[in-house]
Amino acid sequence: MLTLSTLENALADQRAYHHGDLRNACIDCALSLLETQGLEGLTLRAVAQRAGVSRSAPYRHFPTKRDLTAAVAAAGFRLLTREIQQAMDAQAHCPLESLLSGVDAYSRFGMAYPCLYRLMFASDLGKGPLFDETDALADEDAEFPELAEAGTASYQVLIGNLEKAQRNGLVHPQNPREQALCVWSTLHGLLSLYIDNRSSYADHDMTAFSQVSRRSIRMILFGMSPAGAMAND
Repeated sequence: MLTLSTLENALADQRAYHHGDLRNACIDCALSLLETQGLEGLTLRAVAQRAGVSRSAPYRHFPTKRDLTAAVAAAGFRLLTREIQQAMDAQAHCPLESLLSGVDAYSRFGMAYPCLYRLMFASDLGKGPLFDETDALADEDAEFPELAEAGTASYQVLIGNLEKAQRNGLVHPQNPREQALCVWSTLHGLLSLYIDNRSSYADHDMTAFSQVSRRSIRMILFGMSPAGAMAND
């Protein structure tokens, strides 16, 4: 079961509420409800019932369902960041394989938690990290700063890996933020098609999806034009 404890590498149980950690207990329960009942089943009342607290208790930290879903989305980005970073670190000896391992980790996450993945990129929760031209991890003007920070942190992992690949001569030395946008957008598109069952790969396993996603990312990194041909803006 996906819980906040997975994100924080800590033991989690409903006793957390009695220790004064109601907020995290609510997010734990919300994550579970989201994957078992979908966004429609994720309500503050359902969270309170699963946490074993009064109906009004979650409102101390989440005035509305929107506030709760933003916190859950932020938790999702933290988990995604951790999974990608661990996969990349395991292949740190080879920047290209490190990047492709991160691609696999991203894919596994989205396939394992499709409802959470959709929520993380919900347009009504605010500006996403992909079009942020700054390096700041937190946007003080964002409606949900925690979500903005968590999403941007995931993006920074990809940018850092591409910078390393540039230093090793594996990809062209262009703006790594723009390169990251191309890589992430492609992977997000492929995964969204898979999740929504609009791709022939939706009937296949992770191995089949990994192959097509890796080929697509390689195509982006090394281009479709003949060797040495570079298009100028």
